[in-house]
Amino acid sequence: MRSPIAKFAVAAAVVATALIGATLFRSSGSGVVWAEVAQKVQASRNVVFRTVRHDTSEPYDGGVDFSMDHYSSTQARLDRYKAGEVVNTMYNDCDTKTVILVDHYHKSYVQNTAEERMPDRFQMTDPNSMVQRFLSCKHRELGRKTIDGVLCEGIETTDPALHGGENPPESLAARIWVSVETGYPVRIEAEYIRDNGQRRFDFVQDQFQWDAELDESIFEPNIPAGYIDISPDEW
Repeated sequence: MRSPIAKFAVAAAVVATALIGATLFRSSGSGVVWAEVAQKVQASRNVVFRTVRHDTSEPYDGGVDFSMDHYSSTQARLDRYKAGEVVNTMYNDCDTKTVILVDHYHKSYVQNTAEERMPDRFQMTDPNSMVQRFLSCKHRELGRKTIDGVLCEGIETTDPALHGGENPPESLAARIWVSVETGYPVRIEAEYIRDNGQRRFDFVQDQFQWDAELDESIFEPNIPAGYIDISPDEW
C-alpha cells in the first residue's frame, strides 16, 4: 500500500502536468502576448493559488474540498481543507529534498528527508515550470471568455508531452486562461484518463496571487506538540 506521502507525490506529479511552456507567439486578434505571459510568470517571486481536484482512485484525497498552495522558487506548502478547516498540510523543500505531511485529523505526521526526486517533482508542480511547458506543447486558441469577472483568453492542448515524467495518461485535455489586462494566468484546468478509462483525474487551479509577498516562515514545517511520527523506517 502506498504511503500518504507517495499518494501526495503522485497526485502532485499529475497536477504538475497542467500548466507548462515557453513558445513565443501572439494570439490572433487579441492583446495577449504569450511570450510575455511566460516572462511575467517566471519573474513572479511567489505564487498562491487554490486547487480543486478529483481522482476516482484516491479515496484519501476524496475527503478534501480544496487546497491552498503556496510556492516560492524552491519551497512549497499545500494546506488542504475540508468543511472550512485545514485537515493536512504538506511541505516540500527542494534544497533539502525533504517532504513532510502533517495530518491534523489523525494528529500524526510523515517525513522523508532523502527524497532524491523532489527537485523533479517540484518542477512538475511549480506554476512557473508548468506555464512554460504548457506553452511549448501543441495547442489551439480558444478565444476570449470572462472568468470570475475577468476577461481572459485561453489555449487548449491534448498533447501528451504536457504530462512529462513517468506513466503518462491515455488521454488528456488541459486549458490555461490568461487575463487580457494583466497577462497573468487566471485559471488552469485539466482532465486525465488512465487504466482503460477506469481512472479519471481532473483539477482546476484558480484564485491566483502572482508575485505574492510571503514570509519565509510560512514554509517552515509546523508540527504541533503531541503529533505522532508515523514515518516508515525505509522508503
